[in-house]
Amino acid sequence: MRAVLLSGSGEIVTRRGLLIIWVLCWLTSSGCALPAPRPEYVEVVRNLRSAEKRPPASIPPDDPLATALDPAPTPADLLGPRAVDDFIRRALAENRNVQAARFNVLAMASRIPQATALDDPMVSNTIYPIPSVAPQYSLMGYNPYNLMLSQQFPWFGTLRLRGLAADADAKVALAELAAAELEAVASVKRAYYDLYFNERAEVILSDNRRLAGDFVTIARERFKTGGTSQQDVLRAEVVVDDLDRELIRTRQSTTAARADLAQLLHVSPESELRTLPEIPLSGVPVEVDRLYRLAVASRPELKGRLSAIERDEKNVELALKKYRPNVTLGLSYMDMEKTNAVTPRTAGGFPNVGLFVGFNLPVYQKKLAAGVCEAQARAIADAKLYDAERDSTYREIKNLITQANSQKSISDLFRGSILPKSRQALEASMTDYQAGNVDYVTLITAWREVLQVELQLAQVEAELGKTLATLERTVGCQLNDHPPRIPDPPAVPTIPPPSEVAGPFHRE
Repeated sequence: MRAVLLSGSGEIVTRRGLLIIWVLCWLTSSGCALPAPRPEYVEVVRNLRSAEKRPPASIPPDDPLATALDPAPTPADLLGPRAVDDFIRRALAENRNVQAARFNVLAMASRIPQATALDDPMVSNTIYPIPSVAPQYSLMGYNPYNLMLSQQFPWFGTLRLRGLAADADAKVALAELAAAELEAVASVKRAYYDLYFNERAEVILSDNRRLAGDFVTIARERFKTGGTSQQDVLRAEVVVDDLDRELIRTRQSTTAARADLAQLLHVSPESELRTLPEIPLSGVPVEVDRLYRLAVASRPELKGRLSAIERDEKNVELALKKYRPNVTLGLSYMDMEKTNAVTPRTAGGFPNVGLFVGFNLPVYQKKLAAGVCEAQARAIADAKLYDAERDSTYREIKNLITQANSQKSISDLFRGSILPKSRQALEASMTDYQAGNVDYVTLITAWREVLQVELQLAQVEAELGKTLATLERTVGCQLNDHPPRIPDPPAVPTIPPPSEVAGPFHRE
């Protein structure tokens, strides 16, 4: 005798049906093990929960949450004067914009298996617990429930095209990662040269501060002997005060430049980041046409545009695939019982299994044509954006090359002519002033010219470094890695021996 289970209303449902329902529920809820969360995600959630609980007022220093609010300490490998490459390595590893771009690549790459997978199969179960109003069949019996399992299959090649489109999106994200890394490198170099100029200006002003103190001493000695007036002494003291004011402003700029560099490195703004006393500058590229070709081949923004066009091409093919139907295959299971059947003597009570096939009808041609038109228009738009990006790259390269050449010429002019002559004029003025041949105004004028030339030279060199860093960012690669190629000398034609002309497999 078949075991049965009584419902609250007295109606009967077979135990076999409940067992099948329980198995389906178990497969749905716990049939697949959930993946373990990434450690970075766990940390993000923990920090978010901690931030939500932070009080609006300042946290006391002895509070455990206060440490979490402190900026990252400065690593030991960044202490003391460092080359720009040391800061670049730190930025590529710890810069948060770069890390965000990396995880964006991971997110886009994770879309590929999602796009190439089939949709989830559908399971439906219909229960008829009341036999008097349930389906009854004279030859089969009472039907307590129906189970249906179906799976949709897209048209041939659709999943492959989805995967190719998702792969192109991942390439776009990869190009954005390369752009973020290049931007981090260029930003570090620009901040490094800003810091270098301010540190160099501070050294120049400090040296001239000591020289201005010597001028005050000389002016006071000459005033005692009657060789000059008290007005010259006051002028010398005012010059010292002006230098002190410039030193205060320069030190403020140095602190701001350190904070800018620290932000890119994800370290504390209190870090005593320092540059080298002298920094080498790479030469200005000469072959401008070669830079244009390098930019088209290397600039990540252009590569990203090409990947976007490739994605749009696959989307056009996907839109054309919608003119073909999607096929749905399914299995139906009908449980049949003699118990509670209208004609239990003639009912067989055997389960009924059936197969079914279904497909959609793509009859709305206007909608399908609009989808194709949209995909094609998007591809054309991205192609035009690629042309615009390329034209903008050409313009930036031309402007940066012109700017770098001007800065290099000015730097050479300062070092080769203006600075040596200004120093000679200052030495002559100092000698004549001590001898009483010139007044103090002439001496101060010559000294200020040297000071301004030294500051301008340091600023021009720093701006040249920033311009070259921006040029590398625009081209998309380090210029020193692609030096001009030396053409090979023309080969001298030689006449090979008869054995080589015949070939190694020639037989007499």
